[in-house]
Amino acid sequence: MGIGLKLKEYRTKAGLTQKDLADELHVTYQAVSRWENDDAEPSFDMLKDMCKILNCSTDDLFDIKKPEVEENKEQSPQIIERVIIKESEQKPVLGVCEGCNKPIYEASDLFRVEESISVRSGKSSHKVLKQKILCNECNQSRLLEQKRIAEEAQKKKETEFKVRRIHSFIWPSIVSTIFLVLAIVSFVDGKTSTGAIEIVLAFLGFTFFGTMILNNTFLTDLWIDVSSFGFVKMPGIMFTFDLDGLKFLIIMKIIFGLIGLAIAVLAIAFATVLTLALSIFVYPYALYKNFKGKD
Repeated sequence: MGIGLKLKEYRTKAGLTQKDLADELHVTYQAVSRWENDDAEPSFDMLKDMCKILNCSTDDLFDIKKPEVEENKEQSPQIIERVIIKESEQKPVLGVCEGCNKPIYEASDLFRVEESISVRSGKSSHKVLKQKILCNECNQSRLLEQKRIAEEAQKKKETEFKVRRIHSFIWPSIVSTIFLVLAIVSFVDGKTSTGAIEIVLAFLGFTFFGTMILNNTFLTDLWIDVSSFGFVKMPGIMFTFDLDGLKFLIIMKIIFGLIGLAIAVLAIAFATVLTLALSIFVYPYALYKNFKGKD
């Protein structure tokens, strides 16, 4: 027999709402509602605290009438023994599900999971792992949600790969077409060597830009690293603080600026030539990785 009706009766007599009682017991009002509907039963310790708040006894909540004093008093210990057995039949609560507030009685129904939450500290925030208790039903829902999110992320990733692959065909084709048109013009004008170079550039341009757009190999990082060598810091200039000294400073700044620009252009040109040559071999592998969905 549940305690739902009696709990509601004594709570009403005490002038408390479900939320008031829940706040006193440090639980949610949904838990009190489940107790009153006999969907769940509170633990023994919770019953003791509840009785103190409602000014009643566990016998009152379980609607156990005290035996009247009769001539045959030997029945009294038997009644007390049945009450003790009734109370001992209730399984201990191992925990309360943080998803649905349902008490958990079986170890096989209790799952301890970790979730990452964002904690703010001033203007910044950081991630911390928090452990929570879930019942089997809520844990299954959590796993299904994780699976759905992973599938959506995979679909988004596949779409990004497909878009990148399409772009790796379109833009390099435009570049190659320009060089091929120039090659045809050169051949028509009788410039055979120039036309041959432009055909080679059309082929290299396709593989180079295709590999760069796919951006799933070392080639992009190599171009950036080699080009960065050209951006060097020029040395400081010693000068006197007068008109001639200022003229000298300006002239040297211009000279160093031109030298720095020349070094940067040479480094970029070398990086481009190097990656153009390597793109012939890297592009097929980059295209293979893109079809396989690998970064």
